[in-house]
Amino acid sequence: MKKLENIFMYITLIWSAVMLAVYLVVLFEAPLFAWISYLPLGEYVCEFLTLLLLSGIWAVPVLYVITISLMIFVRTKSKEESQNKRITVFVIILPICLTVLMLLTNFMELLA
Repeated sequence: MKKLENIFMYITLIWSAVMLAVYLVVLFEAPLFAWISYLPLGEYVCEFLTLLLLSGIWAVPVLYVITISLMIFVRTKSKEESQNKRITVFVIILPICLTVLMLLTNFMELLA
């Protein structure tokens, strides 16, 4: 069960970090997508990043709920504190910060 928790923690953390980076590029209107589109297969990369961002709107909250549930279940089941607390804090805080940022900046208009 501990390995499953770690897998979900890292997936949630990585997906949230990638979404935050891509969303900040969109939010500050950095010309990164224009530069990527000049590369060979750049249009496909841009479409993949857009798909990642749009699917992450639903996937990150689901991953977050599953991860938090697993973290609570494993913590109550085993009282070991061997897990890295920094990663746990980032897993809890990063998706919340991303959600707040997206809600405050009216993300649906930016992504349209």
